[in-house]
Amino acid sequence: MGYRGHFVGVCPGQDRKGGQRAMVRGREWTGFEAAALQEAMRRSVRDFAALLGVETTTISNWRSGLGSVTPRSGTQAILDTTLAQRTSQADRERFEQIVSEGEQVWRARHKAGRQSVPDESVPPTYDESTWPRAHQADDMRRSDFLRGLIAVSTTTLSDNVIAAATGPLDQLPTHIGVDHVERVSAWASIFRSADDAGLPVGDGMVGQLRTAAEYLHANMPHPIRQGMHEAVGTLFRVVGWAHYDRGNHDAAKANFHAGLHCAEQSDAWWLRATVLTCLARQAIYLGNADNALTMLGLAGIRPDRLSLLRRADIAAVQARAFGQLGNAVECSRAVEHAEQLFIEAQDENHPDTEHEGFGTYYSEALLRGDTAQGLFDLAYHRNAEVDKTVDRLRFALTLPDEHLRSRHLSVMQLSALQLRHGDCDEGIALGRQALGAAAGTTSARVLDGLRLVHQAINHAHLRQVAGASELQRDIADLVHTS
Repeated sequence: MGYRGHFVGVCPGQDRKGGQRAMVRGREWTGFEAAALQEAMRRSVRDFAALLGVETTTISNWRSGLGSVTPRSGTQAILDTTLAQRTSQADRERFEQIVSEGEQVWRARHKAGRQSVPDESVPPTYDESTWPRAHQADDMRRSDFLRGLIAVSTTTLSDNVIAAATGPLDQLPTHIGVDHVERVSAWASIFRSADDAGLPVGDGMVGQLRTAAEYLHANMPHPIRQGMHEAVGTLFRVVGWAHYDRGNHDAAKANFHAGLHCAEQSDAWWLRATVLTCLARQAIYLGNADNALTMLGLAGIRPDRLSLLRRADIAAVQARAFGQLGNAVECSRAVEHAEQLFIEAQDENHPDTEHEGFGTYYSEALLRGDTAQGLFDLAYHRNAEVDKTVDRLRFALTLPDEHLRSRHLSVMQLSALQLRHGDCDEGIALGRQALGAAAGTTSARVLDGLRLVHQAINHAHLRQVAGASELQRDIADLVHTS
């Protein structure tokens, strides 16, 4: 284990006399040994990070990389001191036992532990009460509801997906097979497509999510269980996103965390990154950009497991967080990084882009909309990077109807930005367009976008602009009645 002798270092905190605590340092720590100490002390990642005075992402890095990771020199000293001064005799014995068993035994034990977690730990986080009453319907109405989607030209759905999604609820089968996994994946696909197109999908989602979560309690061989966890986790993410869009944030978080649990069970790094990115987007929306950056750090902790395209998505959301924090330098850097990764991804053939059709789903127009939202706070509030933001928002307006809601959000941001710092007439016209598209919406994000336009109109230089007062009044009427 590479003992190097002992010397005195510095450890955070004070001794009883107010002086610096002495620390003894001698072990050449690896990530595996650090993870072994955490396990021996029976501390959670959060508690162990707090004990050492490091970020939770540091602990996760150690646990992921193990023997290939070497903690920094200052952290090495903290680990030495923690082992010497903060552990009981039983803790030290457990630590030496884990280290003597070796890294491969540690990995095998934890892999088996993830697979053996009782299925009851996946909570039934769907909650019909969080949907508006108009969307709470008996499960037998789902077929009519989903058949209605087929007639919508904006949503392209294959026959097998339609058949899977419109089928009646099953009784819990005794054994689960590949066909059940494919069925849940089909449900996730159809609901995501419908939700992206701005259709009210609450009633259908709740019924199918209930069935999907129940599937996890049935008997199935290990490879099928992994696939089912991945499929159910994807559906939890889709439902969580729909809740988030409608402003049901507690329900959204519960579903996202259930999806994250499923991702861990299935060892699906792409799903883990996607759910954490969704949680980060929600955190930014709720004004917690610092928390979002932490989650994005976790999302990208293993870039070797992720496609360049998914890393571009993560970087674009980082730009949003930095923009909200007013950090123009890091925001611009994240925008450039996202766009460079997107360019490099064009020649990539990575398996994670096949999940949820991400390789074709995450288009340049979606990327431009994401990076525009990153720059938007700087442009709108600080009159900085306005031209770059306008250019990206204009590109996002080319999104097809399959991404209708994303396009609407870009229209409203462009309207507000033009009203505040650009062409007022175009801002009024775009605001009127956004108002017409928002009639009957259940999206809290769309309503907030209209409020932003309403706020942008409320400036002295716009009082005499034709159509400004009428648009302001009409937005107020719609938002008040929604």
